Amino acid sequence: MKKLAAVLMLTVAVTAYAQSPKIAGSYRGPSESYGLVLEVAPDGKLRGNYVESGRLAVLNAIEVKGEKFTARASFDDGSLRVLTGSLTQRGVRIGETFFERM
Repeated sequence: MKKLAAVLMLTVAVTAYAQSPKIAGSYRGPSESYGLVLEVAPDGKLRGNYVESGRLAVLNAIEVKGEKFTARASFDDGSLRVLTGSLTQRGVRIGETFFERM
């Protein structure tokens, strides 16, 4: 039973890790004051930085389910917000803003 549980945990971890590199990268927004960088942390989880109208945020707790994702954004002014968006072959859409893969 322990072996089965270990195999299932490994399968889930590999599946999540395999999706992360596909999403990881740099994205440019509609102007210089918008940007998005997603990277795979050493633990295999996604993390990133987000710039909106020149305001910088650190992204944590990024969850991807199919083409949809959510992330917690901690802005440099101390404000917090949950971002939701969708993934496309060309980039990422957060709300009405499209970020094109560079």
